[in-house]
Amino acid sequence: METIPPPASDANSATASSEDRGSASPFAEGFDRPILAFIIAIHVVPIALCLIFPSWPGIWAMVVLYVVTGLGVTIGYHRKLTHHSFKSPRWVDHTLAVLGLLAGEGPPIFWVAHHRKHHKFSDTEGDPHSPRDGAWWSHMLWLLPRQSKMKLGSLYGKTASDLVRDPFYASLETTYFLWHGALLLAVTFAGWAWGGWYMAGSFVAYGFFLRMLLLLHATWMVNSLTHMWGYRSYQTKDQSRNNPLVGLLAQGEGWHNNHHHYQASVNHGHRWWELDFTFLVILLLACASLPLSWIGLGAHRPVYNLKFYSHHHQGVRVLFPGD
Repeated sequence: METIPPPASDANSATASSEDRGSASPFAEGFDRPILAFIIAIHVVPIALCLIFPSWPGIWAMVVLYVVTGLGVTIGYHRKLTHHSFKSPRWVDHTLAVLGLLAGEGPPIFWVAHHRKHHKFSDTEGDPHSPRDGAWWSHMLWLLPRQSKMKLGSLYGKTASDLVRDPFYASLETTYFLWHGALLLAVTFAGWAWGGWYMAGSFVAYGFFLRMLLLLHATWMVNSLTHMWGYRSYQTKDQSRNNPLVGLLAQGEGWHNNHHHYQASVNHGHRWWELDFTFLVILLLACASLPLSWIGLGAHRPVYNLKFYSHHHQGVRVLFPGD
């Protein structure tokens, strides 16, 4: 397989207008009150409900949905939609986008647009969530400044135009809460079928609300902790670090210095001890794709053309090549 040398880190290479870099005061247009209300509610509601409806089945429902919706973010939002680390048919991309949406981190266009901007200005002026502006700012306070529809639309057009042009992703902007309502109903019904209305309350408490709270903080820690604490395997132009704790909680996203060194790599763990659960799942899907290719159904393979970064060779190899 051909080895492709990685390009120089481009996190800070692009020039930007003053609009790209942001205004001096992030709260010039005020607070985003709905997001503020959501952040308060998602910290209060789960604690209250979990105290009322404790159960082990509810905890297991939380674990399962944490993994599934978390992979929607790590595989779908991040490695596929943002960085195109592998190829996959549209139905796979759309399925992953819905699972990522259910993590509670916003629609895919919103997520991808801000993450691409983060890479463009990583740890410099214009980075939406850098610890250079404060640890809590990078963790979650960056979500609170109000953005006008015009400003948000401009960001979408500049950094996520490929998703804006897709009617499906555009529709998720307007149907965002309907998907969450559908999941809430499904979780409630699953709990009721398991053990009546008490178990329905437990599934909602743990599987819907607490799962979302924990997953949000795991993802937010990638923005904050992995730019503050950890070790650096590569000399990137930003302050990204590899943090084992975040690597575990965020299903492989905590090997952030590795990711910033070569952003399009499907694997964020570059050494044998850097466990990357997300990459293992992608690899499993790629292996499952092989039988389809052998029987002439290669066009239906879930994932292929994985851009695998080899720390030993300091380059990228394409695994499971396809059309």
